[in-house]
Amino acid sequence: MSPIMNNVALPLSFFICLSFFSFLNASPDVSKICDKVKHKDLCISSFKESYLGRYVPDNADVKALASVIIKITVNSASDVSRNLKTTVLEGPVPLTPEVRAKYGICDSEVVSAMKELDKVRTAMEFGNHKKEKLNMEAALTNTENCVKELKQVEAQLPEKKQFDEVIVLKELLENIDDIIKIVG
Repeated sequence: MSPIMNNVALPLSFFICLSFFSFLNASPDVSKICDKVKHKDLCISSFKESYLGRYVPDNADVKALASVIIKITVNSASDVSRNLKTTVLEGPVPLTPEVRAKYGICDSEVVSAMKELDKVRTAMEFGNHKKEKLNMEAALTNTENCVKELKQVEAQLPEKKQFDEVIVLKELLENIDDIIKIVG
């Protein structure tokens, strides 16, 4: 390696290691919160894998962490929606009209869940617990409807990946519901 590369690579490697270790130790409250939800491992991994989780101060309260977890879930829902649309519009396998319709219904349910999550976050910021719970129930219902729609045509789906993504999204929403009960 050239001397310039050594001069850059060593400090960069050191910085990356320090960042990684400090991130693993950051926000111990995340573990405390995630220990109390139904899908603990998913809660921790989604928080640690998201760039949003890196910007939470060590002393963040439960509401701040819940808000970040909601943002992470909205991003995940956006990815699910995009993947559903891509499969329908650009998928390598032509879909039957029934499967295409189920994908469309599922996508609209995911988009509705994202809107409900935004309302949950707003209600949380204003301390409106009743509205939080109502919007959370609606978001959960939306994702459950999506799962039901895809389950009806599961054998015909070109990729199981989309179904699995919707299941993970539903589990993330169940975690948020648990967190709301903690914040409650």
